[in-house]
Amino acid sequence: MVIGIDASRANNKNKTGVEWYTWHLIKNLKKISGTQAGRNIQFVLYSREKLTGEIAKLPENWTAKVLSWPPKRLWTQIRLSLEMLISPPDVLFVPSHVFPIIHPKKTVMTIHDVAALRFPESYNKFQRWYTIWSAKTGLKKLWKIIVPSNFTKNELLSMKLEQYADKVSVLYHGYDNRYGGNLDEKEKQAMLEKYNIKKPYILSIGRLEEKKNTRRIVQAFNHIAKKTKNGELSLVLVGSPGYGYEEVMNVVNESQYKEKIVRPGYVDTEDLKYIMSGAEVFVFPSLYEGFGLPILDAMASGIPVVASSGSSLEEIGKDACIYVDRFDVWEITKAISVLLNDQDARKKHIQAGFSRVNEFSWAKCAEETLKLFKKG
Repeated sequence: MVIGIDASRANNKNKTGVEWYTWHLIKNLKKISGTQAGRNIQFVLYSREKLTGEIAKLPENWTAKVLSWPPKRLWTQIRLSLEMLISPPDVLFVPSHVFPIIHPKKTVMTIHDVAALRFPESYNKFQRWYTIWSAKTGLKKLWKIIVPSNFTKNELLSMKLEQYADKVSVLYHGYDNRYGGNLDEKEKQAMLEKYNIKKPYILSIGRLEEKKNTRRIVQAFNHIAKKTKNGELSLVLVGSPGYGYEEVMNVVNESQYKEKIVRPGYVDTEDLKYIMSGAEVFVFPSLYEGFGLPILDAMASGIPVVASSGSSLEEIGKDACIYVDRFDVWEITKAISVLLNDQDARKKHIQAGFSRVNEFSWAKCAEETLKLFKKG
């Protein structure tokens, strides 16, 4: 049996949600491939450029195919489609939203969310059309669909696609075990100094954009900063600019506390684990999430979480987080204040977070994904 995997996103240097999902799955599938469950299976990784880093270290039954011929644009629809025409695997796995037009009968795709349907203003016209088209067409045409939460499954089927429910499997993500544990305090302090971060600070991770609700995070911080001693609290916004970044920066520049708002840009996990571990509160009032990996990383780090209600985050976080109306700045402000000032509430949510995060595992996610591939 040959299983082909689109590894193009996992090979990206600056990884975010979908890229990390693919990276962790491949890493854990490699471990399984050396066991009884992986016997007689050959894995092929397809990418735009030569694989780099840990993902490039392949076991004996793994190979890499770099599809590097022109054109550079539309890699999935042209180069990957051509490869599927010439030399298709038994199963093709597409871990992001977009599948090649030419594909094997047994093609599995992961649909992470349908945010473009609910919050179209957070995307440009092409992104809106392409992601919704891919989700609808993929569910209709492909062999199997993976989603990361029951919330996403229900959202997907709500697009008048209920008749395809049997195709959809809910497979939860895991959390990155580099978060948490006993981090060296000197290394932690050195990392904060590297990014010019001073304690105490509130932390948010995600693209600086409308969908991640960055603007309201800044507005909530403004209210909290008014009630704290001068210079006592900072806001750290980790992430690259996204759609609506200009509006975010307008709010930042208008803040009387803008010098306390730190924007280090994209930060790799090896550094980010230290920044996460030093935060007072992790704030994630995203407008829409299909899963929400950062809240698991925060829980694993022992950091209490404020998250938004109305999407998958309540399903993933359960009682470990404080949930807020994503559109209500005052509610976001109040929840952060509770976790900053109420020690009993902090301890309660930190302990609940440790318990909840233990229910998620990339190893389990990989095992369930491989079982799906092997179905007749």
